Amino acid sequence: MKIHTNASLTPKQRQMIKDLYSTDKFTQEHLANQFNVTRKTISKWLSRATVLDAICTRKSVISRITPEFEADVKSYRENLITSHHGKVRIAFELSGKHTCSNPSNVYRVLKRLQLNQAKPIKVQVAQKLPVGKHRTQMDIQTLPAIKGNEGYEYKISIIHLSTRIKYSEIHRNGEP
Repeated sequence: MKIHTNASLTPKQRQMIKDLYSTDKFTQEHLANQFNVTRKTISKWLSRATVLDAICTRKSVISRITPEFEADVKSYRENLITSHHGKVRIAFELSGKHTCSNPSNVYRVLKRLQLNQAKPIKVQVAQKLPVGKHRTQMDIQTLPAIKGNEGYEYKISIIHLSTRIKYSEIHRNGEP
């Protein structure tokens, strides 16, 4: 028999506690001190019918998949508008109609009906910016004036993108 990892008493100790307490010679406090546990633990094991650990899972789990639920999941997934919805969204949408609607049950149905196929990933093809025959790029640089002149000079460069021919002019400050 398997006991849970945090159990403070073994099944034999639990049975001994029940037997000793039933003789009316020991109090719960005395048994708690003797077995090095709390009085609440002694009280818990005295109130239980068996010395075995209780099952800790939910007792109201509804995992039965009904044929109606399966049909609704299938029709929901095959609908063109909702065909991209995943198991969580489908479970949410059908939860008002079916008690067994949860993501794991939806996944089971989709897997059984082979409707859980991943959609193909659309690969984005990087397209270069089309270069026309007469597209140009213009750059303007501010340069300090050559010795003897005041202010700045401006270098204007124009590049023809298809032929890569470059034309540059230098204009002094205030000059057109």
